[in-house]
Amino acid sequence: MTTVTVTEHTFVREVLESPLPVLVDFWAAWCAPCRMVAPVLEELSEQFSDRLKIAKVDVDAAPALSSRLHVQSIPTLMLFRGGQPTQVTQGALPKAQLITLLEKWVPELKGPLIDVATLAQSLDKHRVLDLRRPEDFARSHLAGSECVDPAELEARLGELGKKTSAVLVCRTGEVSRGEAQRLAGLGYSVMALEKGLLEWEGAGKPTLSNKEEAALAASRKGTQGSE
Repeated sequence: MTTVTVTEHTFVREVLESPLPVLVDFWAAWCAPCRMVAPVLEELSEQFSDRLKIAKVDVDAAPALSSRLHVQSIPTLMLFRGGQPTQVTQGALPKAQLITLLEKWVPELKGPLIDVATLAQSLDKHRVLDLRRPEDFARSHLAGSECVDPAELEARLGELGKKTSAVLVCRTGEVSRGEAQRLAGLGYSVMALEKGLLEWEGAGKPTLSNKEEAALAASRKGTQGSE
């Protein structure tokens, strides 16, 4: 879903009567910070399309509405739930900071996550798909995980089947979280490792390089062959 342009005439229908929470961006064409945040909002509108509507109000085209809502500087981002304004922030926030803020305001945006402790206890029950670059994966990854190009992720999950429980991993958790949200909406049984490999390693959980995993596999094969 792309962002929705809202006027004084459509505000009630698009915002106040919306079944979804609505983040309204009060902006103007001459505002440089507004232009900076615009592409971020478009990305978030696609990412959270089933849980959040993002609307845009041009303050120059809707002065009465902007005045009624006490918009004094732009960009102003105002969250509406159930027809009521509940949260407000101002300025062009970076994407990561804006996501953190939105997840605080709208907890359901966090999507399907699994924390380090839970995954460590149930690692053998999931297919772990690592979305980092092959060279990063080769240096350090969760045992038994598979390196998958994000562009090929949906096809790989299709091969595994929608009932296969998959956990997505990236460095910080941001990429994998976005992909998990999108793919869960398509019916896949998928979660993201919360805060990514950095959190896993920070908790002291083990990782393997490609060489270490190959050596371990060879050792197991040799042990089985001698029995």
